[in-house]
Amino acid sequence: MNHIDDEHFRGSIGDLRAFQKPGLETFRRYIRGELPAPPISRLAGLRPTEAGLGKATFTMPVTRWLEDGFGLYWGGVYALFADAPLAWAIWTTLPAGKAVATSELSMSFVRPMSRNTANMIGRAESIHSGNQVGLSMIQITDQDGRLLAFGSTRCLISNVAVDADAEYAPPELGPTDPPDPYLRPAPEDGYFSLDQVMNGAPIELQRRTVAGEKIFPVWRLTGYRPTAVDDGLLTAVLPSSPWFSNGGPSIYGGLLAWAAEFTMGAAVYSTLSPGDVFATLDMHIRFTRPALVNSGDLTLAASVNHRGRLLRVSSCNVDNAEGKRVAMATSSALVVEGGVRELLKGRLPDEILAGAGRTGDRPH
Repeated sequence: MNHIDDEHFRGSIGDLRAFQKPGLETFRRYIRGELPAPPISRLAGLRPTEAGLGKATFTMPVTRWLEDGFGLYWGGVYALFADAPLAWAIWTTLPAGKAVATSELSMSFVRPMSRNTANMIGRAESIHSGNQVGLSMIQITDQDGRLLAFGSTRCLISNVAVDADAEYAPPELGPTDPPDPYLRPAPEDGYFSLDQVMNGAPIELQRRTVAGEKIFPVWRLTGYRPTAVDDGLLTAVLPSSPWFSNGGPSIYGGLLAWAAEFTMGAAVYSTLSPGDVFATLDMHIRFTRPALVNSGDLTLAASVNHRGRLLRVSSCNVDNAEGKRVAMATSSALVVEGGVRELLKGRLPDEILAGAGRTGDRPH
């Protein structure tokens, strides 16, 4: 698989059967496999596992498809995962004929993933469910129960015109061979060498990716592509692929949040010195209008707005092919000077970041 647009999507889009029953009953039908999974689940392996009134639990494998060109997982992967259980926790409180759409998503990243992280578990709980607005929160842990991230969301609630007694035909689900993307062997190329990471200026490495010399595994999975980089600035494009649908006509908010965080992180990386690393501490994204599938490429433009010695603050705008704004995001990141050297010594990413937090220095 060169990138996601090379093949037909698979999964359920526009299945009106999902709105014929109350949200809790519908969620349990998805868990039992009575309703087919949407494309984003088939792409990344998102899977619902437990349901309760106002509660939703999902799991997702941490595969090498989610890695960048340095073998690392970025914080936006947590946002990609979290959006589904957060929305479903609200949906389980709603009657039939209701839909939810993410309006805002906030994430705080507690611990980075590594290749030792086999699986993520997200447990979300609704804290308010009104006529038009719902609020929920989530804790994400790894397979050993360690807290990885915390998040919250605001969702808008709308009506769906559906006949509760109609016999709706099941949607076309696409091919079944080869296996779903996340189940396939990840590419072995697309990575920078240790020497390149240790001694190369970050912005020069990024210029090589803009030229197409390196295509990271997560870019092959999503079709994301950087288009220009300058000091503290990065632009990229993302296809409006049907693979990114969570069952409706719009792109899944968690996928846009991942792309925005990646773009903001790349803008931060362009400001670093050789051998330095960074870790995103938090992010917030506000969705201003739906980003429809099959509507042309989305453009992401990120800039670093504050450059402290240890702290970088950045923002990102996401526009559709018509130039209309679909999302606005902000994030902050911790810079770890010489962090690559510590990785080469065998220290885990969370150990390095914990050490950075004990230096006694204060961001400014």
